[in-house]
Amino acid sequence: GGPVEVAVTRFGGRVGGELANVNRWRGQMGLGPIGEGELDAAIARFSAPGYEGYEARIESPQGVMLAAGVYEESTDQTWFVRATVPDAETADRLQTDLFRMARSIAGVGG
Repeated sequence: GGPVEVAVTRFGGRVGGELANVNRWRGQMGLGPIGEGELDAAIARFSAPGYEGYEARIESPQGVMLAAGVYEESTDQTWFVRATVPDAETADRLQTDLFRMARSIAGVGG
């Protein structure tokens, strides 16, 4: 139902780590932070030789954020792929492709 903006960014290092990133994204969606004990339920991890990644779907009254982080060991850089959409239906249509794009950074299939 129209254009969707997908942001792809890259930063040096691990950029705060999984919990800090998820809580930053939750804050951007108007939600409070989660604790370390809730992290495993909030993300799906993936890996490949030299890469560690995770994906999150964050739903709130403001919409849905689909976000993934991929750490590349050889360059000590973290890639982020992220989109915020207005509703769950749009997120459902976009989620597979967005997370496939993030996984492709690590050479991991869908």
